[in-house]
Amino acid sequence: MVVYFSFILLSLVWLFILLVGPYLQAHGLENNNNIIVTLYYSLFKLICHQLPERSYFIWGYQMPVCIRCLGIYLGIPIGSVIYPFFRKINSIKLPNPKLLLIFFIPIIIDGIAQTLNLYPSPHYIRLLTGIWASGGLVFWALPMLNQFYKKLRN
Repeated sequence: MVVYFSFILLSLVWLFILLVGPYLQAHGLENNNNIIVTLYYSLFKLICHQLPERSYFIWGYQMPVCIRCLGIYLGIPIGSVIYPFFRKINSIKLPNPKLLLIFFIPIIIDGIAQTLNLYPSPHYIRLLTGIWASGGLVFWALPMLNQFYKKLRN
């Protein structure tokens, strides 16, 4: 139970952090404390390309991650909320690895198609494939974290 609620809390904190940069800029800190905003976006640049045409803008400012990454980060709390309807929250049993393909095939196909310029992927496809992939990944992450937590306690 500790693992489950900590996992949800951390995923929500991460989503909150994604809002910090645009919020600071919208409230005048882009001029006064430019170093903070620059550092913030530079840190996120390590995990995302941040292309403006593939990003959402809130409060008039670009989010620090692209739409697909945002979908990935949204999928984690969504998958966590759905998880107890299918599994016990303290389960240590991993699902069949073949099921993981169901969650990753759409994001892989869309990502490869984008890389090869086969078609322009609309924002909603990027968002949904990200949510789908990470939402499904939760069903492997939580049991693994439960296993780790169980080993630490013993």
